[in-house]
Amino acid sequence: MSKFEKIDTATAPAVPELRPAVFMPQITVGAFPILDETRDTLAAVIADRRMSRVTLGCEIGGLDTAIRKYAEELTPKLLLIEVEDSSETLMTKLDRLAALCPPETIVVLLGACNDVTLYRDLKRRGIAEYLLTPVTALGLINALGDVLNDESVDRRAPVTAFFGARGGCGTSTLAQNVAWELAHRCDTSVMLIDFDIASGTSALRLDLEGPGTVVTALDEGDRLDMAVLDRMLLRKGSRFALLPSPADLADVGDYQTADLRRVVDVARQTTSHVVLDLPSGWSRYVQGFLDLADTTMIVATPDLVSLRNCGKIVQGMRRARPNDAAPRLVLSQVAVPRSQQISPEKFAKCVGIPVHEQIAFDAAAFSKAENEGRPVSDSAPKSIAAKQIVSLTRSLSSQGAAKPWSGHRRLLPNLRGLFS
Repeated sequence: MSKFEKIDTATAPAVPELRPAVFMPQITVGAFPILDETRDTLAAVIADRRMSRVTLGCEIGGLDTAIRKYAEELTPKLLLIEVEDSSETLMTKLDRLAALCPPETIVVLLGACNDVTLYRDLKRRGIAEYLLTPVTALGLINALGDVLNDESVDRRAPVTAFFGARGGCGTSTLAQNVAWELAHRCDTSVMLIDFDIASGTSALRLDLEGPGTVVTALDEGDRLDMAVLDRMLLRKGSRFALLPSPADLADVGDYQTADLRRVVDVARQTTSHVVLDLPSGWSRYVQGFLDLADTTMIVATPDLVSLRNCGKIVQGMRRARPNDAAPRLVLSQVAVPRSQQISPEKFAKCVGIPVHEQIAFDAAAFSKAENEGRPVSDSAPKSIAAKQIVSLTRSLSSQGAAKPWSGHRRLLPNLRGLFS
């Protein structure tokens, strides 16, 4: 095992649980930092997946630079300015900037002064938010989402993606069972989308059949809306909906990221939780979905192949999503009789993230559920695997029910107003 210990084992930084992804609208932002640390934070902000539609211009110099710039140019909709001036000087400069801006301009200030009196003075002048520095990239992203009006910010259902470290891990089985448990044990509407176009099994395992598939939805393109998607769904009970895979090699196509995002975005408008069942194997197709997911469940078996692949997946996701929580590792098929498996402790140490849940090898329970077209908790409710699936489901449910973490510090509740 020594050669596998060379995988990066650095512990991921502690990142609080995220609210459902808040994707910023198409907007232009003018940023005026003073400190290098703030400038570096802004660079991390604009590189984040949530900011893909934002155009951000950045100039060092704070409020003085902003005043000089907008004395000659039109202001963007949102200004993000770092300040270091005393209260009296700051108010004078803000009055000068206000004379250059239209009333609908939104201004967010960053500063190190933690003073309620200052905050109240800023409120009277219509400043949208005052954030204490240093501020994290995620905190700043969430703050920008808060100050923009609710109609323009994309706040929708959380998305959980299940992705296997290799084929045969039981990824689809877990995605199907967790989605079912979320709907029926947690009393929430859930949509399971089977994006394994060539060989998806969700409809087969749940004994559902219908004309609509995920390929049908992808082919709709910009015409896809909530009504069209609803006609394609297969339902089992009042709270569970499935957009199945066609399980047809002929339907495998080279879909663009915009097509994938359209399906997920419409799904997020129609339900309380979206679960994605992704095909194994890293590809641009899979990466597009992982960029949209709030929570990623990496399903792996405790063997060498999964260990190698899982280490690479974790490192790749850390690079692609530096401001997000680490993916969650689920070990499946644990304790197979007469097999040599890597211990959960060793596996977690090598890939650099803890084991979130273990699912025991229980061939009898899973095969019975599959043959009956029912979830494991229905066909074998007393099995160990069923109890572990319920535990995994509760962890997702509690995340969704938790009070959203804003990630930034402020003196008073949100302050919204016009800068005039």
